[in-house]
Amino acid sequence: MEPNASEVFEKLKDLYGCSTLKEICETFGKNKAWAGQMIKNNSVPYPQCVQACEDHNVSMDWLLFNKEGQSVDKAELLNLIQEGIFESKELAILEDLTLEQLKATSALVLKQIENIIIVKKGKDKNSKKAV
Repeated sequence: MEPNASEVFEKLKDLYGCSTLKEICETFGKNKAWAGQMIKNNSVPYPQCVQACEDHNVSMDWLLFNKEGQSVDKAELLNLIQEGIFESKELAILEDLTLEQLKATSALVLKQIENIIIVKKGKDKNSKKAV
């Protein structure tokens, strides 16, 4: 599946707050005909796509192929962590921890997970980020 240059440029315009192709050309320091010529040839500006992904924390899959990454609701993830820790207590793996200590441990585990993946907060279905 080949990415569509026109769709990619539309996303680049949205990400950088540009309303015209001329503005996106200026954003990337290109001549005013650059974007139009790229679209005409269905050429994707890969270096600028990499820059956009870094600048706006979006995935290349989303930018090029409109694929959403996997994401997990924060409350749902915390609940799953707590269930696993509570099960460990029931199995006598973590016998001496109180309920509050188990909840605190769950929150710490969640915090560490958030440091390495993108976790949705609430029910936001419009996230452009991916894991």
